[in-house]
Amino acid sequence: MKISRYFLASIALLAALVLVYAGAAARLRQAELRARLTETGLALADAVEIGSRNAIKSNALIEEMIAQRLTDNARLVDELLRRPFDPLELGRIAERNRLRRVDLLDLAGRPWTPPPPATGMMGMMRGPRAPGEHAGVDPPMMRFMWGRRWAHPEPAPGEEPPPPVIRQEKFWEGSVFGVAIGARSFPGIIAVHADADYILNFRREIGVERQIEELGRQAGVAAVALLSPEGSVLAHSDPRRIGERPNDPALAQALSEPRGLARDVETAGGARVFQVARPLVLDGSRLGLLTIDFGREPMERAWREDLRSAIVLAVAALLAGALGLGAIFYLQQRHLHEVRALEIEMARRERLSALGDVAAAFAHEVRNPLNAVSMGLQRLRAEFAPEPAQEYARFVDLMHGEVRRLNAIVEQFIGLARPLPLKPVRFGVDELLRELAALVEPEAVKAGVTVRVALPDGLPAIVADRDHVKQVLLNLVLNALQAMEGGGTLALGAEAARERLVVTVADTGPGIPAEALPRVFDPYFTSKPGGLGLGLTIARRIVEAHGGSIEVESRPGRGSRFSVSLPVARP
Repeated sequence: MKISRYFLASIALLAALVLVYAGAAARLRQAELRARLTETGLALADAVEIGSRNAIKSNALIEEMIAQRLTDNARLVDELLRRPFDPLELGRIAERNRLRRVDLLDLAGRPWTPPPPATGMMGMMRGPRAPGEHAGVDPPMMRFMWGRRWAHPEPAPGEEPPPPVIRQEKFWEGSVFGVAIGARSFPGIIAVHADADYILNFRREIGVERQIEELGRQAGVAAVALLSPEGSVLAHSDPRRIGERPNDPALAQALSEPRGLARDVETAGGARVFQVARPLVLDGSRLGLLTIDFGREPMERAWREDLRSAIVLAVAALLAGALGLGAIFYLQQRHLHEVRALEIEMARRERLSALGDVAAAFAHEVRNPLNAVSMGLQRLRAEFAPEPAQEYARFVDLMHGEVRRLNAIVEQFIGLARPLPLKPVRFGVDELLRELAALVEPEAVKAGVTVRVALPDGLPAIVADRDHVKQVLLNLVLNALQAMEGGGTLALGAEAARERLVVTVADTGPGIPAEALPRVFDPYFTSKPGGLGLGLTIARRIVEAHGGSIEVESRPGRGSRFSVSLPVARP
C-alpha cells in the first residue's frame, strides 16, 4: 500500500513537472511569435519609411517645379497687364498652360478687371503704363503657395505672405494647388490655380498612399495606416478610412516612443489583430505614425500547432515516465517480496533448526524409557498370566500399542532433527506413481475413492532418493484419502516443464480454508484430530533437500492440489 501511494505521488509530481514544462514552452513559443511579428512589422515600417522619404522628396521637388512654373505664368500675366490687355486673354493663357484659372484680386480681395484698351489718338498718345503707375503703389513680388505641401511650408527667403486682408478672403478655397504673387501692374495680387489632376495621379503612383495600399495586400497583413501627429488618418490600405481620427491614447503615446509599440488590439469590427506602431521620421522631424495590423489567425494557428505538439510531447514524456516509474516500482516491489520471502524462509529454517535441536534432545530423553517400557510389557505378556487372562492380554496389547505410537512420534522428531541421508538413484516417477496407486487401492475402495493416474508418454527420469520421494508422495496420498471421508476422486499425474518434473496429487475433498492455506507446511499445524502436524513439514524438508519445491492450491468445497517440482536427470 505504501508503494502504491509513493507511485501515485511520483506520477503526480511527474505530471506537474510535465505540465509546467509544456506551459513554459507554449508561453515561450507565443513570445517568440510575437517578437517575430514585431520584428516583421518594424522591418516593413522601415521599408515604408525609406520609400515614403523618397516619395516625399519627389513630391516636394515636383511641387516646387510646378510652383515655379505657376509663378512664371503669374509674372507673365503681370507683364501683359502693364500693356493694353484684353480680359479674355486670361482664359486663353490658362488653356494653353493647363491652368485651372487665373484670378486678379485687388487689395480688398475683390475681383479686379483690367480697363479696356484705349482707342484712337488717346490710346496711341497714352502708350504702355509705366511701372508703379497704379495709385503710386509698387508692391513687392511676393509669392504665396497653398494646397497639400510636401516641401517646407514657410515662405522662401525674401518672400512675404499676402496682405492679411487678402488672406482673410480665402481665395484659395476650391483649388487643389496654386500660387499667388503681388502684382506690379495694379494694386492687388495675381492668383494662378493649377490643374492638379496629373499631380494627384503622380502622388497616387509613387506616393505613400500607393505603398501603403500595396503593403496592405500582403499575406498576413490586415490593415496599414499612416496617422498624422494630430491623430488623423492620412493614408490607409482601405481608402474609405482616410480622414478618420481614432480615439486611442496608446497611439498618441507611441508617437513619442523611439520604436513605437506592439500590442493585441480589437478592431471596430470585433476582430483581434496584432498591431505594430512605428513613428515615421524625416529630416529629424516626425511626420506621423505608421500602424501595421497583422491577422492573428496565422499566429494562433502556429500557437495551436505548437501547443498540440507540446501536449503530445508532454503526454509522451508522462507515459514514458509513468512506465519507467512503474517498472522501477515493480522491480522494487518484486525485490521486496523476494527479500520478505527470504526473511520468512530464514525464520522458518531457524524455527526448524531450533525445533530440531529440541526434538533431538526430546527423542534422546524419551526413547530409552520407551524402550524399557516396551521390554517390560513384553515380559509381562510372556511371564505373567493373571485371571482373567483375556482381559489381561488386551490391556497389555493396548499399552504396547501406545508405546509404539509414542515411538513413532519420537521417530518423527528424530527425522525432523537429523540430516537427511540421501541416496540418489535414477528412476522414473511414472513407475513410482503406479506403485503408490496399487498400494493405496484397497484403502481407497473402502473409503469410496476412485484413484486415477494420468501420465503422458516420454516423461524424463529423475535422480533422487527413491525412498524419501516415495515417503513424500505417500504422505500426500494418505492425506488426500483422509480428506475425502464421503468418497471422491484421487488424481495422480506428472508433466515435464522447463527441466523439471512436476508431480501432482489432487483430491475432490472439502479443501483447505483460505486462512489456513499459508500455514499447512508449518510444524505442528494440523486440522486432523490427534495429528502432530509434522508430515507436510518433513515432506517439504525432503523436497527442498533434493533442490525442488512443493506448493498447494485449494478452494473450499472444490478440493486441494499439491504440486511437487523436482529437477530432471541430466544426460
